[in-house]
Amino acid sequence: MSPSLLTASANASSQADALLLARGRATSLRRIDALSNDRALHGGNGGVPTLLCASGRGGSGTSLVSALLAVAAAGEGARVLLVDADEHVGPLSLLLGVAPRASWQDLRGARVAPRDVVTPVSTTLTLVAGGAARLNGAVTTPLTAAERRACMVRVHALAQEMDLVVVDCGARFDAVLASMQQQRSEQLVAVTAGADPIGLASTFALCKAVHTRQRALPLQVLVNRHDGSDAMRCFDVINAGAQQFLGTALQYAGAIPTDPTLDAALRAGMLFPDAVAGSPAAIAAHDVVMRSLTGTSSTRPGI
Repeated sequence: MSPSLLTASANASSQADALLLARGRATSLRRIDALSNDRALHGGNGGVPTLLCASGRGGSGTSLVSALLAVAAAGEGARVLLVDADEHVGPLSLLLGVAPRASWQDLRGARVAPRDVVTPVSTTLTLVAGGAARLNGAVTTPLTAAERRACMVRVHALAQEMDLVVVDCGARFDAVLASMQQQRSEQLVAVTAGADPIGLASTFALCKAVHTRQRALPLQVLVNRHDGSDAMRCFDVINAGAQQFLGTALQYAGAIPTDPTLDAALRAGMLFPDAVAGSPAAIAAHDVVMRSLTGTSSTRPGI
């Protein structure tokens, strides 16, 4: 084939890819609009789709996964509320490069309104930061379980104007319990990042603890830092345990691959939305979150 024909073929391929991407985005937006209209028609009884991202042990990457899912959905035009349920550090504001004036702990004792603790990240992405309280002579004594839950109930009042809520619960089970609103639209996304027995066992333990307290809550497993057959093997081990010991089957949310380029960009200080643009991790996160928004299921790799 001549060079001119190769160039023409490449241009045609690029145009076709762009057209398919545009059609995919348009389809996603139509589905998001349909979901919003359905909630409005039924009075919002089902609640706003909510992903509770949690892990059985620290270091699994729930903050990165939560940010990836939120940014992916916001990039499709969905109005996303991203909640950092960490009450000590609040890593999401650092990851996203924003400086919040308040955290959800400022809602303690109803001293301020929920709108006073939001931090706009973009036109479609809103963050409720974690970390210590900052406003009005903030109380520094530890939260009780009742206070933590009361704060989260007030945070979720913001969800009615959103298309999606993503909560980064980290590895703290008390954050998971406080974030549950017992709505049909909630899903637990158990993030596992290790194929080692301890990592898989900790993810199963999280699913067991949640299932014991909230049997109706859908349980998904998202495998971080793996992809393809490796990710599916991790899921199969956890799912086999759930079927044998809990009498329930887990859902495979998908996988986020190891992304050295993204890691390097973040370490170099690049802003998160710029660093993730077009990265393998972002593409995988987009698939995961759009399936959650549109109610479609994942498939096993290779099928």
